[in-house]
Amino acid sequence: MKLSKIAFTILDVSDYEPPRAPSKTWRELIKKVWEIDPLICPQCGSEMRIISLIQDPDVIRRILEHLGLWKQDTGSRCKKPKPEYGSVVHEDFDDGWPRYEESTITLH
Repeated sequence: MKLSKIAFTILDVSDYEPPRAPSKTWRELIKKVWEIDPLICPQCGSEMRIISLIQDPDVIRRILEHLGLWKQDTGSRCKKPKPEYGSVVHEDFDDGWPRYEESTITLH
C-alpha cells in the first residue's frame, strides 16, 4: 500500500472574535416590552447565560424540527382582525340642498 502526500492548510484563528452576546440594553428592552426577563429560566427561575449565538437560518430550522417546534409558514404572519360590526348599509340622505345628494353609511 502506497501512501500519498496530503496537502492541507493551517488556518490561524488566534484573532477570531466570535459574535458578541446581546447587550444589557437588549435584555432590558425585552423585559420592558414583554414584562419577562429573557435570561431567567422559566422552569427553575435561575439566571441563564448566553454561551452561543446561532444565526444560520438552516441550522435554526433543523434544531427546531428536531425538537418538534418548527411550524410551517401558513401565509401572512399578521392576521387582519375581523371587524366587530356587521354589514355596511348605504342609505339615501336628503340634506335639503337641491341637486346635491349623498349617501350615508350606517354600521350595524
